[in-house]
Amino acid sequence: MDLITHIDDLPAYAPPGHSGTRNVRLVERDACGRFEMVLGEIAPGGVAEAHHHDVEYQAMYVLEGHAEIRLDNAAPCSCGPGSVVRIPPGTVHEVIATGDVPLKLLIVYSPPLPQRADVPLEPGADR
Repeated sequence: MDLITHIDDLPAYAPPGHSGTRNVRLVERDACGRFEMVLGEIAPGGVAEAHHHDVEYQAMYVLEGHAEIRLDNAAPCSCGPGSVVRIPPGTVHEVIATGDVPLKLLIVYSPPLPQRADVPLEPGADR
């Protein structure tokens, strides 16, 4: 594992249950075993369908774009750059990218997510 790299050299993937999404792991789940960090991008109109994580705490920081984010049965909240979203384990959450530009998120999971059916994306693939 290279300790210094460029994002263009890291593999991209689309997680299951997400449409219009391109993620890149900035810190791999097995780097230290305590967390993983992801740069996520969701195209306008794309969705991270309602789901939950059994044991993982998730934190998201909105870098660019806008989203409607719903946690459990609460009304959706409009989030933009600078918004911090904290998602405890077991919390059902849904993210819908709104607006005209992609939603860009910095996402941290602790502990790291288990292996799942991520779909590898080709370099430069449409987002």
